[in-house]
Parts: sequence; C-alpha cells; structure tokens
Amino acid sequence: MIITVTMNSSLDHAYFIDHFSPGIVNRFQTPRKSIGGKGINAGRAASLSGAKVIISGFLGGDLGQIVGRDLKDENLFELMMLPVSEETRRAITVMHDGNVHTEIVESGPEVSDEQAFHLMNEIKEKLNKENASVITINGSVNSNNKHLYKDLLKYIRTEISNEIPVLMDISGEQLLSLLESDEYKPTFIKPNIHELGELIGKSIPSKEVAIHEMSHSLFNDIDYIMVSCGAEGALFKAGDIYYNVEIPTIDIINPTGSGDATVGGFAYALEEKYSIEDALKYAMACGMSNAQHAEVGVINKHDVELFMKQIQVKQYKFETTKAIG
Repeated sequence: MIITVTMNSSLDHAYFIDHFSPGIVNRFQTPRKSIGGKGINAGRAASLSGAKVIISGFLGGDLGQIVGRDLKDENLFELMMLPVSEETRRAITVMHDGNVHTEIVESGPEVSDEQAFHLMNEIKEKLNKENASVITINGSVNSNNKHLYKDLLKYIRTEISNEIPVLMDISGEQLLSLLESDEYKPTFIKPNIHELGELIGKSIPSKEVAIHEMSHSLFNDIDYIMVSCGAEGALFKAGDIYYNVEIPTIDIINPTGSGDATVGGFAYALEEKYSIEDALKYAMACGMSNAQHAEVGVINKHDVELFMKQIQVKQYKFETTKAIG
C-alpha cells in the first residue's frame, strides 16, 4: 500500500489555444477539468499502475466539496482528506504556441502545524491496522512554518516507522530546511535542474554540470536523488552510483503532472521491488504517458510498457585525471 500526502489539493483547468496573447481577450473552448495536487497526481499514477493507494491531505470550502466528490467518483483510492476552513485552490494551465504551457496557481488554504500533525496522527492510526510500503509527501504547503516538512519527516521517523521509504517531492525553503537538517533525511527527492541550482546557489546550464553537483554535501545520506531535466530525461543517484536517463521525443498534450506521475511510478516500482534500472524506466514512462493526456496524473499502462522499451538508462562514468610524474 502507498500513502500520498497532499497539503495543497486543487481543482485543475486545462485550456488549449493555438496562440495566447496577454493583454487582450483570448477565447477558449470548454477546459478539461481534473483533480490535482502533486500527491493526488502521484497517487493516481500509482493506482493506475496497480497499487493500493490512500490519498491524504486537506480540502476546504465549496471547491473542496467538488474535489472530494470527484476523487470519490474516480474509485481509484481510499480517501483520508481532512477539512480546513479556507477554500481549496484552483490551478489553471494554458497550452499554447506549440508546447508552451503557462500556469496560474493559487496559494491554497493555510495549513497550521496543528492540522498537519493531526493528519500525521491519522496516518499513524491507519498504519497501526495496515502496513504501507511507501509514503510520499508531495508539493507545496501554505504554512507559516518553513520547517514544517522537516518536522513531519521527524514525526514519521520517530512515531510511525524508521524503515518505510519516504519520498519527498517538494521544493523551495521547505526542501532546503529538510536538506540542511542533520536529524532525518528522506529516502528520495526530485528537484528539477533549475531547482538543483537554486539549492546549491549556482547556475547549472546542462546535465553534464548537474550530475557533478549531485555529490554536494547538501544531499548526503539521501538514498535516491532524481534530477528531472524535461525533454532531456533525468539524472539519478543511488548511493555512489550515478545514472543518465534518456527519453524519446513524444507528442505532448499537457505536461502538467508529469513529474508527479513519475514519482507515483517510482513509488509503485519500489513497492514491486523493481531493479533500479527498471524502476527508472517505469517512473519516466509514467511521466511520458501523463504528458499525452489532457488530465493530470493519468497514465495508460500499455503505453507505459511501450515507452519503457525506448528509454535508455546508463550508468555514468566520471572521467579520471591521471597524475603526471
């Protein structure tokens, strides 16, 4: 069983237009609507892969009722969504001018420490009755506590399990706080190449530069580090072994949620005890399949299996300089 945690669920609208012009009226067809939030998207991909999934998080207001109803209607997962007083957010994606996508995302309802730990306690009570193989914590949180995710990881490690893999697909100051702590480390993180540069405070113009920075001391004691590189695939570090992942070019409908589907695919692969190479292929294939759907977090298992055959995963060999004399 996989449990995903989404502190910031959303009602997603995807609009499609040949050309988008700011400052004037742009007319669209009716948008494609879906339920989003990074943990929900990851959980959807894991469930469509075949895993039993619990989706946990927060919902509020009229939009929260819509999100909760639609999640229930999907009939893909068990829900553990707690109420908050503020309104669940909207997220808008505009696909335009080829494969350009523009996003408008609300900050979402504020989540207090008390509410966050209430959710963690609910998860703890659930896991006293059932075993889980993976926990994922995904996406943003609207919190005044920039150390909240670090605190939640400590709770998981001290109150729930010190062994269960915890995948944390988060960014910004919450991720930095987590990495700077010497207490507890997540099993997995997934910054993109731009976020990797922000974390270490330098520009990273290429995969070649990025893979050398993955050994930075900030990432010590993390079992798995994935750096997503868009159409160039990804880089991956498992212990002392580095991998370069290359993906084929595909037609894209909506790339929103592809990174989340990748995390869901990786969680599923961990649960199924895939080899590292096959886990990477499966995870990346989930992200590719998601990009070929208008909805977010949606994959087609048949397409995933086809994509896996086209993905190349190679161990990266660092060049060594011979001493002279």
